Amino acid sequence: MAISRLSTLVLAAVVAVMASGCAQMVVTGAADVNKEAFGAKKKFAVASISSLKTFHGEQGLAQVFKNNDAIPGANTQPLINKLHPKIIQALGSSRNITLIPEAMVFASTGYKNATEDPRLIKLLFMSQEINVANNYKYISDAQKFAKLARDLNVDGVIGITTTFSITSGGGAFNINGLSFGKKSYSATATVSAIAYNANGDVIWKDSTTKEAEPGDTKAIVVLDTTGFTDTAFMKLHPSAVEIGGKAVDVLLARFDDTMAGKTVDRIQRVK
Repeated sequence: MAISRLSTLVLAAVVAVMASGCAQMVVTGAADVNKEAFGAKKKFAVASISSLKTFHGEQGLAQVFKNNDAIPGANTQPLINKLHPKIIQALGSSRNITLIPEAMVFASTGYKNATEDPRLIKLLFMSQEINVANNYKYISDAQKFAKLARDLNVDGVIGITTTFSITSGGGAFNINGLSFGKKSYSATATVSAIAYNANGDVIWKDSTTKEAEPGDTKAIVVLDTTGFTDTAFMKLHPSAVEIGGKAVDVLLARFDDTMAGKTVDRIQRVK
């Protein structure tokens, strides 16, 4: 079975988030943009806004043996719901995109009739469940994106996927993935974008990773003295949403810079 480009992009996002835990820089590649496909007069629609279901991060000893659904705050549904308006605002603010209203997309016969893809990504040895922002469907198939572009009479459709994670630092030593000793935690978000035209061609693809710092507004750093302490996922929700918004801003800045003929970095700074 063919692997969708969106699944490949999500895998890259997961790798970027994992890498951010041990490095200040991540390799994402330059923004891949078909400049002729965009412009102030080109109309676009957002077809899908989603996130990996699990708020990834080191868990306390008691949490390791629980189902993620039983861990308070480990489900990212509230995070993607709160980040969703920021994503629409940022896309709509780009001078290179004319975004049709969400209400028009949701009310269209084409979107109502679109078959949602399974909310699960299976790639290599990884399997990840997906959450979708309110009123959206999970779309990952290139031809479904293309059909929506034709049905909505727009120049292209956009899919946004976010990965939320908690980066931990410190700890005196590690045993089987659990670190012990004084630790600090900060939220990290990777935001990926992919856009298709009516022919099913990729016209924009990029991702960026940002990690919150203690000085950021609403950022919370939790200090533990033992690996038995549960990771406070709920406390890091505000920071995760805020850093997700910053990642969206960076993603759109890279897009606009590429459209303006500027060079964007292949290696991005996480903080």
